[in-house]
Amino acid sequence: MKVIILAAGVGKRMPAVTDKIPKCLIKFDNKTLIERHLESLSLLNLKDIVIVIGHLKEKIKEVIRNNRNSFNMKYIENEQYTKGSILSLWYARNELDDDTLIMDADVLFHEKLLTKLVESKNKNCFLLDENFEDSGEEMKLFVRGNKVIGISKHNSYDCDFIGEGIGFFKLSANDCHVLKNILEEFERTGKVNVEYEDALHELVPHCTVGFERVEDLPWIEIDFEEDIEKARREILPRLGGHQ
Repeated sequence: MKVIILAAGVGKRMPAVTDKIPKCLIKFDNKTLIERHLESLSLLNLKDIVIVIGHLKEKIKEVIRNNRNSFNMKYIENEQYTKGSILSLWYARNELDDDTLIMDADVLFHEKLLTKLVESKNKNCFLLDENFEDSGEEMKLFVRGNKVIGISKHNSYDCDFIGEGIGFFKLSANDCHVLKNILEEFERTGKVNVEYEDALHELVPHCTVGFERVEDLPWIEIDFEEDIEKARREILPRLGGHQ
């Protein structure tokens, strides 16, 4: 399984932090988010890592270089990183040629979440958290039966229940070409100021996409400065000896 980590973004909602470092280099217990990602991937013996970089890219490379890991590491530069995250996945589209794990780089999470996703019987799979408050910022997953039928922050769909996606998605090798075609169509028609989840929303009608529940495993996406404090106060202590 290949891993694509999306780490190109500017983090425009928290400039006091991200003018100096990209979000994936925020430290929790003296360890950056990207290092925590790599630790969790190493535990699952996932070695083929593609990191899409853009904003302050050399700082990311330096941290990973100093990490002295044994990954087969590849960097892809998103030259338009100030636009929508859809372009990060578009620049990495030619890497969609195997079972693939797509990961946001700005999530602090318990390593068992990744195990749950990788080992899921669902070949295409999201991690879903039913316990969320809808502020309009959350990327919501709409479920009917045992399938995800829609992904959106703002729209709603006729469904059995809704959960929040945590920013990780497993894609089967057989369906990579479908996502690749969708990404190319977005770029061709100039829809480049949207999020990569918009492409995943277009994917779900064409593929069977399941989910695994987060249940009580802790995680948080770092979007705002207050998320950093919340992560240190509420999430980090619950990781215990993990991560």
